Amino acid sequence: MEKRALHFIIITILFLIAYTYLISKFYPQRPPSSPPLPQQPYEYEEVKEFLSERPHQGELQDVEVGDFVVSISLLGGYINNIRIKSYGEELNFRNIGFLPDFKDVQFSLSIPKKNWIVLENEELGVKKIWEFTGYAVRFKLVLPQGKMEMNLFSNYLSPNGLDQRYQEIFFKEDLSGIITRLPFRKIKDLRRDLVQIAGARDRYFCLAFFQGKFSVGFKRKDKTVTVSTTIDKKESLWNFYLGPQLAKELAKHNLEGIIYYGFFHGIGAVILKVLYIFNSLTHSWGFSIILLSIIIYLLLFPFTAKSTKAMQRMQELQPAIESLRSKYKDNPQKLNKEMLELYKKHKINPLGGCFPLLFQFPVFIALYQVLLRFVELKGAQFLWIKDLSLPDHSLKLPFSLPYFGQFINILPLLIVIISYFQQKITTSKVSSQQQSMGLFFIFFIGIIFYHFPSCLVLYWFIQNILTFFYQYRASKLTLLRE
Repeated sequence: MEKRALHFIIITILFLIAYTYLISKFYPQRPPSSPPLPQQPYEYEEVKEFLSERPHQGELQDVEVGDFVVSISLLGGYINNIRIKSYGEELNFRNIGFLPDFKDVQFSLSIPKKNWIVLENEELGVKKIWEFTGYAVRFKLVLPQGKMEMNLFSNYLSPNGLDQRYQEIFFKEDLSGIITRLPFRKIKDLRRDLVQIAGARDRYFCLAFFQGKFSVGFKRKDKTVTVSTTIDKKESLWNFYLGPQLAKELAKHNLEGIIYYGFFHGIGAVILKVLYIFNSLTHSWGFSIILLSIIIYLLLFPFTAKSTKAMQRMQELQPAIESLRSKYKDNPQKLNKEMLELYKKHKINPLGGCFPLLFQFPVFIALYQVLLRFVELKGAQFLWIKDLSLPDHSLKLPFSLPYFGQFINILPLLIVIISYFQQKITTSKVSSQQQSMGLFFIFFIGIIFYHFPSCLVLYWFIQNILTFFYQYRASKLTLLRE
C-alpha cells in the first residue's frame, strides 16, 4: 500500500473520531447575518437565588402512567424524575413544574383518571394537573396569584461521557424558523422573551415545551442547567413533549426540527429513511444495517474501484520508486523531480487513490452520527448482540483487562482479522516498512472500534468484507494479466 494512501486513511479515521467532539462548535446557531444573542439579565433577584440552588426533595411517590414511571415529590409538588419503562432508562430531565414560592409546601397526590396526575394544596389554592398522552403531556397550573417564577425543568449532565457530547439546550424564537442550539457546557445565564419552543436533548431523548409565546431563562451551575419561565396568570396551560427523539412522534407536534445530525444532516435524514424501509421488510435492525452497508458500498463503488486501481498502479511502480530513492537518497530535490517525471510518464496521479475517498466523507460522517444517536437501536438484539447501541460484549471474562475491560467484543476482532487478510493481498509488492505500517493501522483500527457501539462496528465489518472480496478478485485478475 502506498505510504501516502496509508497516511490518508489513518487521518480519515482520526478525523471521524475527532468529528464527534468538534462538530458542536460548528453548529449553525444563527444565520451568518444575524447578530449574536444578547445575554439578558434576570428580572428578579429571587430568581437568581433560586436557580443557583436545587429544590428540596421531599417524600417521593412513584406513579405509573402509560410507558412512564413518574416520581413525584410531595414536598414542593413537582415531578422529581421520570423513567421510560420500554427503554429501561431514567431521563436527565428533572424538577418539572417546580415553584420556588411553594418549595416548603406539602401537596396531596390524586389520580382521578388513569393518565392524570394531580398535585394540590387546597389551603393555598395551588393545583397542578399533568395529563399524559403517549409522549405528549399537558400541564395545567392554577395559582392564587400571578407573577411567579416556575422551573420548567432541570437538565442534569449525563454520567456517560459519550452521551455528554450530545447534551444541548435549544429554543426557537417567534420570528425565526431556526432552532438555536447551545451545548450544555457552554450555558451561562441567558433569558429570552417570546420563544415558541424551549427544551433540552441528549443522545437519545428530549424534552420540549411548546406553549404559544413565553419567556424562558437558562442558568447553569456545575452539572445542572435550570430552565425557568415567568407565570403572569392565575391559570395557565402548558404542552411539552418528553421522550425519545423519534421523527414520527415529534412530527405530531411540529417538533421534528429538534433532531439534528450535524453538518451533513440532510444525508443523515436520507440514511434514516432508508433504515426504516429496510426494517419494515426485515423486522431486524441488524439486518437493516447490513443491507444499508451493502447499498452504500454499491453507491460508492465507482470511487472505491478508482481508488483501488490507482493504488495498484502505484504498487506496480514501487520497484522504480525504490530505485530512485536509493539513487537520489542524498539529493531530495532531484528525487522529487525524478519521481514527478516518473508519475507523468506513466500518467499516474500519486494522490489518485486518496481523492476518491473525499467523496465518501459526507456519507461516512452522516452515517456515524445517525447510528450513534438512533434511539431505535437501544435494546435491539441481533445474533449474539444483546444491544446494538452498545459494544457487543460477546464473552465475559472472570477478570478485567486494562482498556479492554471485562468483556470480549468479537466484532472488532473480526475487523482486525479481515483487515489483516486484506493487507496480505494488497501489499505484496510494497516494502517491509510499509507492510509494518499497515499492520499498525490494522491494530489501531481494532483498538478504536473496540468500545464503539456494535451498530457502527457491524456496518464497518460488512464494508470490510465487501472491500476484501473486491480487492481479492482485482488482485487475481492482475496476476492473470501478468
